Amino acid sequence: MSNYTLEQVFNEAAFPEVTFVEPTNYNFIKASFKTPGKHLTISGPSGTGKTTLVKHLLRELNVLEKDVLWINGRQYSNFDSGIMLLAQELTASPNFDELTALIQLVKFVVIDDFHFIKKGARLEISKNLKLWHEKGVRFIIIGIATSAEELYGVDPELGIRNDPFELKTQDDAFCRKLLTNGCNALNFNFSSSLTEEIVSASNGVPSIVHVIARVCCISVGIERTLEEPMEIDRRLRDLKEEILRIFHGKYRDKIVGLAKGKQQARSVHNTYFDIVAQIASSASSELPTEKLYRSIVGIIEDSKERSRKATSFYNCLNNLSDVIEQKGLSDILLFRSGSTYISIEDPTFRFYLNLLDIEDIKTRIHLRTSAYPYDVAVSFAGNDRPTVKSFVDALKDLGLNVFYDFDQQALLWGKDIRAKLAEVYANEAQYMVIFLSESYPERDWTDFELSIGKEAAEKRTEEYLLPLRLDDVKVVGMKSTTGYIDLRQTSVQEVAAILADKINVSGKV
Repeated sequence: MSNYTLEQVFNEAAFPEVTFVEPTNYNFIKASFKTPGKHLTISGPSGTGKTTLVKHLLRELNVLEKDVLWINGRQYSNFDSGIMLLAQELTASPNFDELTALIQLVKFVVIDDFHFIKKGARLEISKNLKLWHEKGVRFIIIGIATSAEELYGVDPELGIRNDPFELKTQDDAFCRKLLTNGCNALNFNFSSSLTEEIVSASNGVPSIVHVIARVCCISVGIERTLEEPMEIDRRLRDLKEEILRIFHGKYRDKIVGLAKGKQQARSVHNTYFDIVAQIASSASSELPTEKLYRSIVGIIEDSKERSRKATSFYNCLNNLSDVIEQKGLSDILLFRSGSTYISIEDPTFRFYLNLLDIEDIKTRIHLRTSAYPYDVAVSFAGNDRPTVKSFVDALKDLGLNVFYDFDQQALLWGKDIRAKLAEVYANEAQYMVIFLSESYPERDWTDFELSIGKEAAEKRTEEYLLPLRLDDVKVVGMKSTTGYIDLRQTSVQEVAAILADKINVSGKV
């Protein structure tokens, strides 16, 4: 009997020398590898064994390492050009013919984690695949599902030159075979009940099977092939924390960032956290936004509070795709602006959420105590809009939620605008920032907004009106003793940072 270490057998981060199991489409993928002139695209969710499969086939077909140019897309995530990417990898000039001559020296060019490369660079590579095919250069592209879709959309003739394969999650038989291979190598077996638990929990993701199996072995002291056979009979709930620990580094900070919202500022009305909590509590990988609305907003009995929460909910959805991108979750969560559902693209992430205690995330963020759906509402004369727009953009970049008329056209369309603005300035904003200029007192709308703001300020226990001076105008009704900031002496960005600090201090639990 061969003698193996645990790390050689169950190891989610290494090539599975002992436990490799052929996926159902293995023979078709192998045939494409052996077909001269074919490019290949291997796509699928994270953890499904795409890279493992390619490495195994290269070994099986006796392709030497020197005959493969292996490129990791993560290392070139900031490149805008595919040609520049290849030039950097090969330490050559960005000349197509020169680069082609160099890559003709190898049998395969493999680009792993293709989805990490910028769209422009991916498209440039894709557009040149037909030319490289004609020159005998073969590419293997490995990435998430959209990698193949990008290739299809470039050149219809590329279809016959590129074989796309999607490596989906595996069936139960695959996972049991993986476990059996590992057990045979280490001379033990899992109890039938534990085997079924592992297979069920893994959702058909090989890397998850490896993680759970390795943790189970460590829990009973198996470090290498046993001299005498034994059986492991544990419950996964007892190993939950150890399993979670392995995935914390990959996912936890991203989830915390998402729960905090844009730029890790306070999440609006705690709604980002509410969305994360609902995603975590669901067993599904596809969540309709209507269902989220019912779970987060629909349960609120008070009509006024429900209305505020609804505003907050839709504001969060409007920004959610940007937040997902900011927090590095774009290859894990899919949500397009205006979409009707949020989709978990990474089954390993779904597994992690299934085990996660959402209270742990809650303790890592400062949940907002303010009941206002907007952090700030701005009041200004129309000819000061360029300055106001710069200020609003700076606040948004800091993650604050701003009521700005041009952003709220869908909300205001068809409404009684005076009534809606009165509601916003009186009840829905934590602070009202007033841009004082010589045009401000001359406008009917600004006079109306200021009157609402003054009434609201009298009812608040903390300051509400925050004046910004653009010139030395005196506005009737504004107390001369009210503290202000002069935009002639302080930049828009500096004022935005001051206001963000003020809001964050007031919102701490």
